[in-house]
Amino acid sequence: MKDYIFRFPSKQIAEQFALANNFAEFDECSGSITPLLESEYCINEIGPHNGENYWILFRDLVGIPIPAGGEAFIYWASDWSVLDEDGQEIPIPRPEDDPDVPNVFWA
Repeated sequence: MKDYIFRFPSKQIAEQFALANNFAEFDECSGSITPLLESEYCINEIGPHNGENYWILFRDLVGIPIPAGGEAFIYWASDWSVLDEDGQEIPIPRPEDDPDVPNVFWA
């Protein structure tokens, strides 16, 4: 399981990305775009935060490959790490105290 925080420049770009990669569908009856409910992932739409950016929490349950171009929108991933001064790999914590990032947790 891997968690991602995605930051898109706008809601429209987030929706286009989701539609293009089959994470959402357009409902012709309501005229809205809704996330697809899948057993392979969970999506939590955060929405706008501190300006135009549109934020999404995405939980990958099975190891879905990042769609082409998706890396550009990843703000943080739970498997990111850095090496400490002893050369040991340590995880990069979720940016909970960064005021530019929404502080929303999984329910």
